[in-house]
Amino acid sequence: MINIVDLNYSKNIFPLISQNLINSIEKTISEWKKTLLFLNKRWEANSLICKDCSTQIKCDFCDIWMTVHKYPKKMLICHLCNAEKNIPEKCPKCMSTNLAQVWVWIQKIEENIGKLFSKYKILRLDSDKIKKEWINKDAIKTADLIIATEIINTIAIENLWLVGILLLESEFLISEYNIEEQIYDNIYYNIKRWSNILIQTYIPESNFLKLITEGNYKDFLNYTLAERKQFWYPPFKELAYIWVKSKSKEKVKDIIVKLKNKLEIENNWDFTIFYDKEIFSKKASLFYQKIIIKWDNLQDFLTTIKFEIFRNKEINIEWK
Repeated sequence: MINIVDLNYSKNIFPLISQNLINSIEKTISEWKKTLLFLNKRWEANSLICKDCSTQIKCDFCDIWMTVHKYPKKMLICHLCNAEKNIPEKCPKCMSTNLAQVWVWIQKIEENIGKLFSKYKILRLDSDKIKKEWINKDAIKTADLIIATEIINTIAIENLWLVGILLLESEFLISEYNIEEQIYDNIYYNIKRWSNILIQTYIPESNFLKLITEGNYKDFLNYTLAERKQFWYPPFKELAYIWVKSKSKEKVKDIIVKLKNKLEIENNWDFTIFYDKEIFSKKASLFYQKIIIKWDNLQDFLTTIKFEIFRNKEINIEWK
């Protein structure tokens, strides 16, 4: 069962913790069952929405949510193609000035949940905590309430009954062309595990949310394919991710700028390059950054240039 909480009108004890969510958690725990509060990332992320008409400020080129950046200047930035926009004073759709920044930060959520449910066992699971403490199966087994990022999808949780998605909008801040499909699959994966789903959002009237609550995968598929065709994502064009990795962030920056410049010089095939200079990921002490290439026939393109450009062992190609 899916329940939607409109954060525009709900009573929120703390940011992203509505009274509806608190009531659902208390009921679940009273029945000796577990609650999972889900966030897609552990870090803070800001996005911009209109609270009057539920318009999401998206990139004009990627159909991806833009992120509010404060430094070096206050801008909206797309984390897929690096496009920038000035932060608007009015909603581009309804001209309302009732624009809101929405954020998510797992450590702050854990702190506030701890204040509300101090007598219960609360466990936070994200990449930082697991790296420092590893996964304690006994802690998972005995926890009443788990706060976790996407890493939880690889862990079996017995007696899980309530899954709370604290802010649906934050899911879209992941810069992947198929993020809507991932969210849809994740929600229905939890429903199949006999869980109740509570989704908190400032945009309860969004088409995507309606498709989720109706559970009609055929309509969702048609909706998704129409969007992908509009922005030329697979299956209508091919994508390749060119990853650069190094222990030095500065070396990654240097390699990826040179690689991007060389690709643009070699661009005789009319392909499109996306590059986000703001985003780095880190795994096993290595910094990662990517360039995305979109083209009609990437296999021919990469076969032509890969020996010339991709000899560096710090560069990998991932197909999409």
